[in-house]
Amino acid sequence: MGSYACTAETDGRGRCRNSGLEGDGDGFCAFHAHERDGGKEVAKAGLADVVLVRFNLNNRRWQDHLIQLGVPYKDRDFDAENSKHAAHAAVVGRSADVRGNGDVAKDSGVPVFGKPGLNRVSLHEAFLDLFATYEVVDMHIKPARNARFMSVLVVEFKHGCVPQSTDAAFKEVLEKLVGSCWEYVHVWANPPQADGRVIHTVNSGHHEEAEEPKLALRLNGGLWSAEKI
Repeated sequence: MGSYACTAETDGRGRCRNSGLEGDGDGFCAFHAHERDGGKEVAKAGLADVVLVRFNLNNRRWQDHLIQLGVPYKDRDFDAENSKHAAHAAVVGRSADVRGNGDVAKDSGVPVFGKPGLNRVSLHEAFLDLFATYEVVDMHIKPARNARFMSVLVVEFKHGCVPQSTDAAFKEVLEKLVGSCWEYVHVWANPPQADGRVIHTVNSGHHEEAEEPKLALRLNGGLWSAEKI
């Protein structure tokens, strides 16, 4: 596992973009460790209001199968998404650097495990944590950016909402996608939205059904962590 983002909370319930100091008991960066050691109270980032778990579906078979089970397919306006993303980044003083063709070069959020993210990961444990804290309110498929034959399955978790029924499609997702190995997992703690909501995203890529995961992703009170299996 590579770098890990500082656990300190910033304005509006965001998360510090600096890397935490290795060996610091609170997981703070040099700045926030200095503030703490100087007697200032430094709060840690907490739970997001919304967690979006995204599975990149490399195999068209998975998309077609889930659609047959009733998962809706939602098209995307990439230009509108890019414009919204750039505007939000400008408001919170972060870089978006949006390129053409629907590709976003940089994200305005904080990569919790650094830009490389995690490798060979199980999401089973993270889903147990999410179920204990949130409700599943939506599940849909959308096209992936710059990927002709790839789509993205999105599972949305929220606080205090009416949960989606656990139907056949969701059971299939839990059994076949959550309970297996993902080669790449990136967790983003995004800056607060205009309405104050904080959204975290978990992006999973390269489903490796024949491989054994080496790490388990955990919610860890909204700070996120990875445990060796």
